Amino acid sequence: MTSRTLLLRFGLSFAGSIALFACGSSGGTPDAAPAVDANHSKPDAGVDASAKRDAASEASDAKKDTMSAADAADDADAGDAGIDVTDAPFDATGFAPIDGGSAVITQVVPETWTWVPFPESKCRDGSTTGIGVNFNPASQNLVIYMEGGGACFNFETCVGNPSSFGAADFPMRFPSASDGGTPESGNGILDRTNAANPVADWNFIYVPYCTGDIHAGNNPAGTVLDVTGPQMFVGYQNVNLFLERIVPTFATAKQVLLTGVSGGGFGAAANYAHVQRAFGAVPVDMLDDSGPFMEDPYLPLCLQNEVRTLWGLDSTVGADCEGQCNDPGTFFVDLARHISTKYPARTFGLMDSVDDGTISEFFGFGAADCTSFVQESATTFGDGLNDIRTKLAAEHNLGTFYFPGTDHTSLGDDSFYQRDTTSLDGGAGVLLTSWVGSLVHGTTYNAGP
Repeated sequence: MTSRTLLLRFGLSFAGSIALFACGSSGGTPDAAPAVDANHSKPDAGVDASAKRDAASEASDAKKDTMSAADAADDADAGDAGIDVTDAPFDATGFAPIDGGSAVITQVVPETWTWVPFPESKCRDGSTTGIGVNFNPASQNLVIYMEGGGACFNFETCVGNPSSFGAADFPMRFPSASDGGTPESGNGILDRTNAANPVADWNFIYVPYCTGDIHAGNNPAGTVLDVTGPQMFVGYQNVNLFLERIVPTFATAKQVLLTGVSGGGFGAAANYAHVQRAFGAVPVDMLDDSGPFMEDPYLPLCLQNEVRTLWGLDSTVGADCEGQCNDPGTFFVDLARHISTKYPARTFGLMDSVDDGTISEFFGFGAADCTSFVQESATTFGDGLNDIRTKLAAEHNLGTFYFPGTDHTSLGDDSFYQRDTTSLDGGAGVLLTSWVGSLVHGTTYNAGP
């Protein structure tokens, strides 16, 4: 396969139509997290697995009940704001960024997309980036959405992966932001205008993707064959910078949903422990769209080893896994098991099509011990999804939503409202919005084939 062919296959449009692998209610009372979480230690030492599963089930039921009770309270007290904003407008014409010097993010027009620069952050090419914010002062709940956009681990993948994202790129993702308007339809889970969206009235944080490392890297001097110059794989470091301002801005948050698509789906899983640790006792749930954390041979061992080394994942994801991700062939599935076991009162979800045409292409770079390219077959990819269910069956706070076809990602556009698990013979299915609504209210289950 020629580089030109691969470029055409893996090209990305930041208008929001495609996001590639490695490259989308009211508040409740937070369930208390163990105090030792802040020290990054295991809270459940000495507790047997069956006891933990029972406790997780009870905690999930309690969480759902308290959230339902809190719905009415929130409706009666909408003025109990979770954020501090002012109505001072920003320069929409020139898209002037808000001052990034203070800790708490302020001077934001409510329910309007605004760019917040982070001068210390870095993209893969060394340029700086930031985050998009869209606040609802009446809500104490928060969605942190991680964008997808490919991966960078060889020439073919790096050439189709965005190496920068700044203020000028932001209005392309949210067109209404260019004129200071409110969100337009078509933004998937970040759409306030669709009544079917279970998080429509939450606060939104948008994390762009420009580091090529599934938001999880810690290697500022990466070297990729035939790619000019050092590559700054510092996605995890950027997330840390963002959290330093996001957490104090939402000091009274009741619930956080960490989510993302494709590379951002992988990123949500990879950064989960990182984000939950930063928020302390505030419950953080996780939803991964099209970032399936497979093990070898579905995600070939050589490819896992390549990206772990290149992106420096052992010092980020590996460290957060606390010694539970030592087998190179099961690195990612072991991470999923670790976080779902360590945080039994949180909910976790994975969604994907049964033959994701984009992820199966990227996994194809692992053919013949990473010496060839052969797109992974639908059978092998589907077996990998089923393997996730099998290996994580004991984790009752982790659910999956699989749907027929080859589509890639659902949360970033109106696919979120159209997707269901309808079988190929036209049988009744589960709506994705319903499944996500259950997840944010404390209940997870497996839906689809």
